[in-house]
Amino acid sequence: MLVIFPGNIFSEREHIGVALFMPLLALHAWRAQKEARAQPGFWIAALAGLSGSVLVLIKPYYAVMVLAPALLVAVRGRNLRPVFALEHWVIGGVCIAYLEAVTLIHPEFLRDVYPQLMDVYAQIRIFLPIVVQYGIICCFLPVLVWWLWPSNRFPELAAVALAAAIAGLFPLFYQAKGWGYHGYPMIFYAVAAILCLLALPRAERQSAGLLSRIGFSPRALVLVGVVPAFLPYSIVHRIDPALVMAIRAATDRPTVALISSSMSSGHPLNRMIDGRFVSTHVSDWLGAFSLTLSKRAELSGDAAAATHYKTIMVRYAEGKREEFERLWPDVILFQKHDNPRTRQLVEHFGFDSILAHYRVLAENDGLRIYLRDDYVRPKSHADELVMSATSPAAASD
Repeated sequence: MLVIFPGNIFSEREHIGVALFMPLLALHAWRAQKEARAQPGFWIAALAGLSGSVLVLIKPYYAVMVLAPALLVAVRGRNLRPVFALEHWVIGGVCIAYLEAVTLIHPEFLRDVYPQLMDVYAQIRIFLPIVVQYGIICCFLPVLVWWLWPSNRFPELAAVALAAAIAGLFPLFYQAKGWGYHGYPMIFYAVAAILCLLALPRAERQSAGLLSRIGFSPRALVLVGVVPAFLPYSIVHRIDPALVMAIRAATDRPTVALISSSMSSGHPLNRMIDGRFVSTHVSDWLGAFSLTLSKRAELSGDAAAATHYKTIMVRYAEGKREEFERLWPDVILFQKHDNPRTRQLVEHFGFDSILAHYRVLAENDGLRIYLRDDYVRPKSHADELVMSATSPAAASD
């Protein structure tokens, strides 16, 4: 669930926050038990709050996934004290301390980066992929929960997991990108709630409605539900081995720059060739998004917004060109099908003259690799060891 299930989003942060959020949910389930013999102690609550704060630090709007289970516990106990429990004060304290640390250590984030993110990145909202990609999942998983829900008891652990999953819909639609890792917390805890219900004794599970007449076992139906939930994470963008071999044969620890709006064009390829990114902005999302927003504003007749976003795009492209002319990276990774963004860079911002100093080293259907004309591959430490070997056997060693 936490290692294989994330699939192609394993390099993101959401699954780490989700894993560390589990102790807090277990604590909520503990507090929701009316017949509990004892309440959580100070250190258990403090550590659960510390662990659960990581999900909020990753993205603050995941705070709704903390609030929803706490409200469920409060409603069940008809008491607001669980909302103001120690673990939530710990989460608040950690978040305040983190904000202060960012302000002191990286003031440019709040001053420059965050306003830019809200102005450009957050304005790109695409709801249709969310509905298409997660619609079936969001319909089928609740049916499984309803089917497995016991009629004679309140399953605390499944209930708090389900509350967190429902709350996870808000960050998914708020970000409005439809990317797999945005929906992972919601899907994970929906599946976790189902597994918690499936773990109940058979006598406590009661089939409901028409589903009781289906001749499938609960485990078989759960498997049917989990498989489509995994689909957004099963698509793998494999790195072409021929590209890796061609770059490694021609270079040794090259400096690398990327012309692409997608970071996936350069990662993990850059690590596989032992390269080092040298540009300030690794991918061109800022230029691509501002270009899209400029075109959108032109179509809607908003001249001021169109000018604003076009200015951002031009400033970004000119800064990228100046950076290339100053650094002259050894290798350029060029996304071939990133039009009209790459066409703008090449034709209108002088990148054609930059690429004139490079030769095509290798390419496939989606990516073209440029190597600087005057690049000379230095001898690596491994090469020197082989050259100094006294025999084939020694070279092999």
